[in-house]
Amino acid sequence: MLKLIAFDLDGTILRDNKELSRRSLEALELAAGKGIRIVPATGRLYSGIPEEIRTLPFVRYVIAANGAEVYDAAEGKVLRRAELTLAEAGRILAYIKGEPAILGCYRDGKGWMDREELSRMEEYAQTPKLAEIMKRVYTPVDGMENFLKSSDHTVQKLMLFYSDLEARKRTLERMGAELADLAVSTSVPNNIEINAREATKGGALKFLCEYLHLNRRESAAFGDGTNDITMIRQAGTGIAMGNACPEVLKAADQVTKSNDQDGVAVWIEEYLTGGH
Repeated sequence: MLKLIAFDLDGTILRDNKELSRRSLEALELAAGKGIRIVPATGRLYSGIPEEIRTLPFVRYVIAANGAEVYDAAEGKVLRRAELTLAEAGRILAYIKGEPAILGCYRDGKGWMDREELSRMEEYAQTPKLAEIMKRVYTPVDGMENFLKSSDHTVQKLMLFYSDLEARKRTLERMGAELADLAVSTSVPNNIEINAREATKGGALKFLCEYLHLNRRESAAFGDGTNDITMIRQAGTGIAMGNACPEVLKAADQVTKSNDQDGVAVWIEEYLTGGH
């Protein structure tokens, strides 16, 4: 019997228009009513989770920033942190210098971006809706390097956004080998995300199951991007969305319908009626 369901947001529980469908909401409510813990697991910050999900009464635990943070919303406290050191962040900045991309930073539970790069967001966001969301997430700073040096605080995540997808592909392939001591992944087709090695959704799910005294076999996880692979593998049942990238489809135990077809809801409905 499942006791925990974790799911990615973008490309998974949310449709391409970034909305949660009525069917998906009702499926989550039905699962929660059966005593199953409902855990959003996202690359976003906790504050960047859509309010309609963040404020659900049965959502207590959240995996945020690709696993850099496990948050207890009921207690208002972080249960686990896995963040980039200032030295690691500095090394990444030096490594990506000259990249045809703009750089976002998550630090202290907020998003930050160079002022000039933020003004060009529309060139790099996939859709106007995404550009709108990102402009809400990021606060402008005068130079990322100076911003990082202005405090001794660690960094939750660094993200590159590309308009040239071939350039992004080349850099992603190179990073996998040259930054092997860090967690390099993607969540949307035009980005690269860099976390501390321990900051993965799979590591966060493992921690949360142990914290809640659950066997990992009692968990299920849904995802579509490479930042979901560790979680897909860690869960007792890993489910890829029909729209998932090839790497996720290969890693998953099962495949459900796409996010625009409410694949998470379809799977939950079938599970609760004995279909899985």
